[in-house]
Amino acid sequence: MAKPPEFSDRPASIEEYLTLREDAGMGGYKFEAAQRGLANGLHGVWLRDETGRLIAMGRLVGDGGCFAQVTDIVVHPEYQRRGFGKRIMTALMDWAEGNLAEGCYVSLIADPGAEALYEAFGFEYRTGMARRIS
Repeated sequence: MAKPPEFSDRPASIEEYLTLREDAGMGGYKFEAAQRGLANGLHGVWLRDETGRLIAMGRLVGDGGCFAQVTDIVVHPEYQRRGFGKRIMTALMDWAEGNLAEGCYVSLIADPGAEALYEAFGFEYRTGMARRIS
């Protein structure tokens, strides 16, 4: 029987990050954008299978004092619906509680259908807007 995926201290490479997002249908970024983004995060968690393949991840980005955003909660389709998203959110929120400044505003943008996961961690609906740089 295969060993269950475990958290890894080895962050995603740029290639792994881009591949996982693409495999999960989350869309990609240019290599240079992903390189900059991964280098400037606050904290990340990485789940790898027994072969070392990245199968799920999540990140916190922001300044860590006033603002932080949960992003890149992604689980490879072969591993979805097994509780890995919840494990990732638990690890991120545990780190946030111990490392972000008191009063830090933590936000996220949820894909439709994922709201229940985030509500379980105390997130509430707010009005928001977003755009991509062209």
